[in-house]
Amino acid sequence: MLVKIISIMLGNTYTTDDLVERLGLMRTYYNERLFVEGSTATLQQVLGGQCEQHTLESLMSWEAKFLESEIQPLIVYESLGTVQEELTTMPAVVLYVPLRFPPEHVERIGTWFRENVQPNILVSLKVDPRATGGCSIVWKDRYYDFSLHYFIQDKREEVVQMFNTHMHETSAS
Repeated sequence: MLVKIISIMLGNTYTTDDLVERLGLMRTYYNERLFVEGSTATLQQVLGGQCEQHTLESLMSWEAKFLESEIQPLIVYESLGTVQEELTTMPAVVLYVPLRFPPEHVERIGTWFRENVQPNILVSLKVDPRATGGCSIVWKDRYYDFSLHYFIQDKREEVVQMFNTHMHETSAS
């Protein structure tokens, strides 16, 4: 059952931060829904002002898929702590990017990693302005730098030579 719950959650969740946030929001929702006498509150009613619309839609998708899979709300609620513990064992890649991406870009990045690296991988996005013109990645305890800064430093002598050549050509004209 736990594998099915995690599978549903990972279906539209690509980052560790989003998963942690959504687990907390689901805990809030189920606390209201399951433990407040007579409550028939919906996700929208309980969480409407607490999260972005994209997140709310993702949670509504989870709830629909739990129902479709005949997973009872109490079972999901009781699994939330275990899912959070399982986070530490899930494959993850750290991606340093120059700015915060909108949800649709995060989804494309997460989909790419799942199609090309590992099917159930989570991405940990970190904003690092030094990653301008590219990104840096930590995968399996190895750091890979694909930023413009790295390549300029790596090819520093060639860049300086090109700059000097260009300056000579410009001043000779």
